[in-house]
Amino acid sequence: MSGVRAPFLAPLLALAAFELRAQRREFLAWLAALVFLLLPLGYGASGVVELVGNRGGVPRAAPWAVAQAMAGLTAFGQVITAMIAATTVLRDVAGRTQGLLLATPVPWPAYLLGRFVGTLTVLLAVYALIPVGLAAGFALGDRATVGAWSPADLLAPFGVLVLPTVVLVAALFFAAGARSGGFAVILLVGIGLVGLWQTGLGLVARGEPAGMWLDPFGNAALTQLTAGWSETERASRPLPWTGGLLWHRAAWLLVALGVLAWTVRTWRPVLGGERLAEARPARVRAPVVSVPLSPPSPSPATRGMPSAWHQGATEWRFGWRWVVRERGFAALVILAVLNALANGWSVAGDAPALLRGLEFHARLFGILVATIYAGELVWRDRDLRIDGVMRALPGAPWVRLAGRTAGVLTGLLLLPAALWLLAVALPLLRGGVSAPGCAARWLFGVSAPLFAGLLAGSLAVQLMVRHKTAAHLLVIGAWVTAIALGARALAAPWGGYGAC
Repeated sequence: MSGVRAPFLAPLLALAAFELRAQRREFLAWLAALVFLLLPLGYGASGVVELVGNRGGVPRAAPWAVAQAMAGLTAFGQVITAMIAATTVLRDVAGRTQGLLLATPVPWPAYLLGRFVGTLTVLLAVYALIPVGLAAGFALGDRATVGAWSPADLLAPFGVLVLPTVVLVAALFFAAGARSGGFAVILLVGIGLVGLWQTGLGLVARGEPAGMWLDPFGNAALTQLTAGWSETERASRPLPWTGGLLWHRAAWLLVALGVLAWTVRTWRPVLGGERLAEARPARVRAPVVSVPLSPPSPSPATRGMPSAWHQGATEWRFGWRWVVRERGFAALVILAVLNALANGWSVAGDAPALLRGLEFHARLFGILVATIYAGELVWRDRDLRIDGVMRALPGAPWVRLAGRTAGVLTGLLLLPAALWLLAVALPLLRGGVSAPGCAARWLFGVSAPLFAGLLAGSLAVQLMVRHKTAAHLLVIGAWVTAIALGARALAAPWGGYGAC
């Protein structure tokens, strides 16, 4: 199947065409296209949607504003990129059809590259709607606030900022999904990229140009390129698409394509729970099942119907252990702490300034955690093919869901607890005075209720929509829209810093 005499280009193109037809029927791709068309159209046509922070009096169609809008949309859109890439690379694993590969003469590299080419084509078509939406919005908007522009002004930022980001992020997500066979690793890669993005922006904002190389999306490089520009220069000066920005985009693109090439070369399909090590079918051993001579007698704890409190406590313990024992959550907490540490190390001022900075940089991780685990609460049993077994167990389904939700929320509190330890230790490391009481009020008065609200809202959407991917997109789209509209929907209105 993987021999050198097997045809390569023909099956690659056939699989790419197959992937295009499959994605055309996906609700996710159409929803992503709608988002990338309406958001830039709203920004260009009116002042309701604002995609550029601190724009001031700069016209919406100015080269600097257009570049910032495209870069910001592309960075936020990587959640959609992750979902589409995961849908492609994990479809055969989820549908249990990957074994069919062994019955066809398709080389494994052609299989992976064909799927990737089809996915990348869909992503490029979706992201191409960003300049289309901007052009339509500018044409419909007020000339006085839009400013002078031409369609050619949208091509350079699209080619330098959007296209390389789409290719490199799609390659990294696709490689992560192919090597791991699970969606959690793709999400961890996405969280890592977001952490690098925020850290790079923070370093550049503090006057450290080397930070631009950490940002894979190019926002930090764009900020470094235009550092020191006055509002007049931002309104009229064209962007120089050369130098450090161009080298930055080329470097990250080479890294991602190198990872993809290594994955294509070394990837092997999984059959019977084992990853094949050779280019031929492996012998799959049938599992040995020992059948007891007589069924065991039921224990006293299982003879009667358990009480709701007993069932809820059991599910709470399950949810708690599920979160704290998961390596993905441990990696996420570490990434959140490192991101907060990198951005809070040089924050000057009193304790409230430090706590506000830590809370702001950890907020995105809280959004991702709440969104991911809300979906797992509803769909985990079905994904593991044990939903029928769970329905056959005694007890009310709502008690099971409530207990698991409480357990997951208890586990998620480890994230603000880790940030509380950082808030206490960071002033001491810098030779200042720590404020543990103030940090505790921040933990229990701001971050913990915010995380609980995010988890409850995401869970409600999952239960109403009853479609995992669509609900994820709706929730994340709500957060992105809130940020784009400049709303404070992601800030906690309760609690505060008191007398800190």
